[in-house]
Amino acid sequence: MKQPVWFVHGRPTVPQGPLARYRPRQPAGAAAEYVRQMTAPGDLVLDLFCQGPTFVRETVAAGRRALGININPVSLLVAGLGLEGPPDPAALNAAFTRLADSPKGDLPLRRHLEQFYRTRCPECGAEGSAEWFAWDRDGRYPYAKLVHCPRCEEPQEGPTDEADVDQARRFEPRGLAYHYGLNRAIPADHPARERAAELVALYTPRNLAALMDVVVRLEELDLDRPLRAALHGVLLSAFDRGSSLDPHGEMRPRPRLLRPPSRFLERNIWLLLEEGLAGLLRPARHTLPVRRAPTLSALLDDLTPAYVLVPSAARDVGGLLRPHSLPLILADPTRPDGVFWALCALWAGWLWDAPLARMMRPFIRRRRFEWEWHQTALQAALAAAAPLLTPDGYLVMLFVEPDGELVESACLAGCGAGYELSGWGADPETGCRLVWQPRTRERGAAPPPPEESELADLVAGLARACLEERGEPTPWPVLHTALYTGLAPVAAAHLSAFTTASRAVRRGLGRLGAELVDDEQALYWLPELDTQPPVIPLADRVEEMVRETLLSRPYWEGDEPLLTICAALDGPLTPDYSLLMLCLDSYSVVEGERWRLRAEDDPARRAEELKNLRRDLRGLGKRLGFQVGKGRGWDVRWQEDGQDVFLFVLSSTAALGRYLLRGPSIPPSARPCLVFPGGRAELLAYKLQRDPRLARVAAEGGWQFIKFRHLRRLSAEGLNRQLFETVLGLDPIVPGEGVQIPLVMGEEK
Repeated sequence: MKQPVWFVHGRPTVPQGPLARYRPRQPAGAAAEYVRQMTAPGDLVLDLFCQGPTFVRETVAAGRRALGININPVSLLVAGLGLEGPPDPAALNAAFTRLADSPKGDLPLRRHLEQFYRTRCPECGAEGSAEWFAWDRDGRYPYAKLVHCPRCEEPQEGPTDEADVDQARRFEPRGLAYHYGLNRAIPADHPARERAAELVALYTPRNLAALMDVVVRLEELDLDRPLRAALHGVLLSAFDRGSSLDPHGEMRPRPRLLRPPSRFLERNIWLLLEEGLAGLLRPARHTLPVRRAPTLSALLDDLTPAYVLVPSAARDVGGLLRPHSLPLILADPTRPDGVFWALCALWAGWLWDAPLARMMRPFIRRRRFEWEWHQTALQAALAAAAPLLTPDGYLVMLFVEPDGELVESACLAGCGAGYELSGWGADPETGCRLVWQPRTRERGAAPPPPEESELADLVAGLARACLEERGEPTPWPVLHTALYTGLAPVAAAHLSAFTTASRAVRRGLGRLGAELVDDEQALYWLPELDTQPPVIPLADRVEEMVRETLLSRPYWEGDEPLLTICAALDGPLTPDYSLLMLCLDSYSVVEGERWRLRAEDDPARRAEELKNLRRDLRGLGKRLGFQVGKGRGWDVRWQEDGQDVFLFVLSSTAALGRYLLRGPSIPPSARPCLVFPGGRAELLAYKLQRDPRLARVAAEGGWQFIKFRHLRRLSAEGLNRQLFETVLGLDPIVPGEGVQIPLVMGEEK
């Protein structure tokens, strides 16, 4: 097997379905490519921290078997819903109707719950149903509401009345629903009982009563597994959005604290259930189901592509599989999110009996989920999984969020668990990939702990090497990953590595003199490199590689051109996804799933075009009364009285480094112009935006950027000098504070 491509971009996808706001984005297509490269048909692949359907689905679609494990049964429920697809709509609607019609006292459950939220319209006074009430946490009363009014025929928002307050207070804070919910979550004698009580209290008495009524009635229904799982997913969404953790009057992506905001929303539980059902039945969710094996044993005994999800702690995975049975482990590490884990522990108790709920109870008691704890837990999980890999097997960590602390934890845990890094890549858009193999040689006696100053020196050297190699300001996620992939083998050998390494990174960057040159893009650069012979910026190298790749074959299929380029440019040279796609768009035509070079970018055709444009420029300059020549690094020079007035370089690419950073000197009286194909305009603008040095030099030097077609128009029309200079200043491409870089735009590619 040839060496795999270490960095595969994939396409970050927004999670769908229950608990989407808590779940990490995952790179669609990346896992599939690693599976194809590193395994054979019928092989078994492990998703070590299964948090959704993406990795398992792509593994089975590639003709392999997949095992997904997670100690959190809530995460496995969400993954399973994405893998199986929604049940038959008629069957799911029938099951939901049975739930709605199940008796609660003298009423069906639906009518019983609807009465909880009956209120009067603040506009016309007609009776309607509240979509939500807004509460004052300290005053403990609802002060506003949104009402579905049948008379007004549209939702009406306004203040609550005395009847609303009285209705809310009829529900006892420590009533039957409270004790039922608490006892389902945790036994009375459990040490985390007090903490569990705090979690149960995150629900208003009214919403808690509604949820517990639904829990009881759903348990009483005789449903097959897929239907029960689907209704559990509906109920899970209501657990989430029915708490008191969402504020009124402001948008927050997700709760960050286990404490209600000062003004919070109390949503209508029955409406939440109906919304959850509609979400499961929404056509956009409909995907082909993936074959599910009945048991883990059945999966292991049959090479047919299928999957199984098993609730298990990652550190216990050795009890599920034989040693050396896995060619590939995929890992998107769980995050130390105390809010999410505590809520999942509560919800697991409400949805399931022991042992599923019992496995989650430690997360109720734990109040702090700091990164040092995360590194220790992740290291234990990775160490437990290492013996399962075949001698040439791989562990691939892939995650989208460019979270520096997650990178630190992953690098230190991987090294500490006995792995060696085979390759890596990082991109602010599509995330980080760390490809590991178990260490094949015995490590000798651990060296003495390095001094923090020694680690700082190592950091400074790693940072300099990364910046020099890229030759351009570098996004923090890339630089940070370069530092920790180099630092981790030294730092991970010692218990104090996490805090020491973090401090060493800060000291090393300070000692080196690396500067943050763009706050918005978090770009770092070493100013002293500007005084050294410049390296071709990575963006220009990527563009040239894209051009050469497309020239080398008549057609390229699917992701082949991206993978070819990433095979040559990984680690600190990982190209960002937007740059790659803009380069491909600039040079290629897509026909179905095939890429081919644009006809106009045929080298011979471009050479002839450049020859004709130089001739046109010389003719235009003479017609405008300039003395025309060339040389000193310029294709065409327009002079007056022996002084350069306009200087032109013509390029078939959007490469800027060779002209702006390494080009000839510009006399004070001259205006430099870069003439380029119109199809490069978006790529050129992106390069100026992503590299502040280029934008600054372009602005300070007064560079003009002119498209080929526009130059032809200028040559064909009878312009005088004044009109010529006017049209050159049209359409600024990168407006900004103190920066105006004009670009004359045409229509064509």
